[in-house]
Amino acid sequence: MASWVEDIIQALKNLGGQATLAQIYEEVKRIRTEPLPDTYKASIRERIEAHSSDSSNFKGTDHFRKVEKGVWALRDHAEVGSIDVGVGHQSQVSNSSTSIQGKDESMSTWIEDINQALKNLGGQATLTQIYEEVKRIRQGTLPKMWQHIIQDTIYQHSSDTQKFQGNDLYHKVDKGVWALRNHTAAPQPVHQALKQKDAVPQNYLPPESFEEIANILRTIKQYRDYQHPDSPSWKEYVDEFFHILGFSTNGKSQRLMTLSLMGTNHTPKAIVCYVKPGENFDEITPGLEWESYLFYAAKFHQIDWGILTDGLRLKIIHFKDQDNKQPSYWPDLDGIVCQEKLDTFCSVYKVFSFIKGYDGKPAIAQGNQKKSQQGQNDGELAERHVLRLKFWGELLEKAKAKTKLHAKVSPGIENWISAGAGKSGLGFNYVVRMDDAQVELYIDKGEAEWNKKVFNTFLQQKVEIEGLFGDPLDWQLLPDRRASRVRYVISGIGLKNEDQWDELQGKLVDAMIRLERAFRLVIAKDIPK
Repeated sequence: MASWVEDIIQALKNLGGQATLAQIYEEVKRIRTEPLPDTYKASIRERIEAHSSDSSNFKGTDHFRKVEKGVWALRDHAEVGSIDVGVGHQSQVSNSSTSIQGKDESMSTWIEDINQALKNLGGQATLTQIYEEVKRIRQGTLPKMWQHIIQDTIYQHSSDTQKFQGNDLYHKVDKGVWALRNHTAAPQPVHQALKQKDAVPQNYLPPESFEEIANILRTIKQYRDYQHPDSPSWKEYVDEFFHILGFSTNGKSQRLMTLSLMGTNHTPKAIVCYVKPGENFDEITPGLEWESYLFYAAKFHQIDWGILTDGLRLKIIHFKDQDNKQPSYWPDLDGIVCQEKLDTFCSVYKVFSFIKGYDGKPAIAQGNQKKSQQGQNDGELAERHVLRLKFWGELLEKAKAKTKLHAKVSPGIENWISAGAGKSGLGFNYVVRMDDAQVELYIDKGEAEWNKKVFNTFLQQKVEIEGLFGDPLDWQLLPDRRASRVRYVISGIGLKNEDQWDELQGKLVDAMIRLERAFRLVIAKDIPK
């Protein structure tokens, strides 16, 4: 059985030679062969400090090096030996191997992948573009905090930041825009931030003095010093960030909370969508953006301002201004806080201060919260709608890999999505409810007589159709309604079981393929256009 120190060393090798304490805990937990005691985290931390000359608890055998607060590396770990960052330009680092011992020799380092990503992107790109390009080219499984690792690696290798540790590879072109050090910046650098005049009048000034704003930033920084993005309490820091800015928070779900003026019962001023650190900050699932999720939440909570953040980055969107397509975006919010960049923070604070005093009419007329037919209020309905939006986005992405039937369908907020079956009046539908879901052939041409006649045509071939489908189907004539349907229900899993969506979506796509195949010939032969 390996010792704690041996497991910690192996964990760091698996994590690329450097990692946060939380990442080390999880990797040791994964690889250790015997049951872990309740105090295993304290044991790991004690062994690291005892074997690091950077710690006052050092007792010999200098295995580990402290990179920064909560971040440790193997003592002999180096990012890369010699890296070509452009034609005729090389940056030398230590003579250590370009890969950690025990790691696949073919796997490049983070620096090599960042350099290659920037070359692929023309030598200059936004952080978001760098993340996506590294994700595309990097071999192997990405760790949980891979975006944070990329950002830290760039900061540590740029003399334009306070985290610079030597090896000056990168040049900061603009807010959130980076280039290879020898790259000549384009005359018009990429800039993702919204022109402030579009959301906040240029002549608007916060009522607080420059010194008061500096104290607010200093207070936020003090809270940040005691938190780390991979800590379970990171969300508490995000809440505290808004409290210090003068807002009270009211959680609506794990993802959503509203902001109101501190100490008042006023109508919420903004709605916040929380993205967990390490998650894709742009998309919930391929083709479905977080901003769409936030838009529907704002719409149904009757709020004009939407905020998207993971505590490291920040987007503020004014939904009322339909011509305003770009959000106010600070991709390095954490750097602004940690390095106390007061000038940049003032621009952040200016927007929040304007939101505090904003009294524009909401995007949807105010009124008493009404109950729907199912009895849920608007808040419950909003959460259900954004869940559906996410669910359909994920399902349609899975379906595209197997069938073209719903390839042109976009995710929506209803509990169903539909595609034509090749004849007028017939549609293949996916349906999801909170506790179950179904696929169906829906029959409705607007004429009850035609609908029932077509249903009976299908019913006469019930045995053959169910034989092709592979399971019994639920045949619903619906005599008291104009339409009819034939459906297959998947029970026991629904919209509320988000941890089981992958299983449910797979079953639905499989059932839809079988349903379309079972009805294809009958529709083509026996149903008139």
